[in-house]
Amino acid sequence: MHMFLVGLLNWWYGEGWRLQWRRAQGYLSATAGFFSLGQLASTLFAPFRQISAGQVSGPIGVQMRAFFDRSFSRVFGAVFRSIFIVIGVITLLIVVIYSAIIIVFWLVVPILPIAGLILTSVGWMPAWK
Repeated sequence: MHMFLVGLLNWWYGEGWRLQWRRAQGYLSATAGFFSLGQLASTLFAPFRQISAGQVSGPIGVQMRAFFDRSFSRVFGAVFRSIFIVIGVITLLIVVIYSAIIIVFWLVVPILPIAGLILTSVGWMPAWK
């Protein structure tokens, strides 16, 4: 029985701990990849959907319309991408907090039965009882 507990704790604080870290890193990587935050930031002011892309030749009215189309496309793209960047950062923060809670609980869970036995032996009862 003693070797079983030692082996269990050895795995819990060894390989199990490393698995939890890899899982947390995977969550963060998947979330960042899903939102493509780097790509969104690098293309923040790029034209959205390439409206009137390229050089436009012709009368000044046609050129002005193309300029305003491209400008509107850039502004719309920047607003759209900014919204997704904010949503992505908020989601990343939630994933970081969730992962931190899981990792802290991973450290504490083996101690909880021992703490429960100690608290029971000294006669402590929760206030709601």
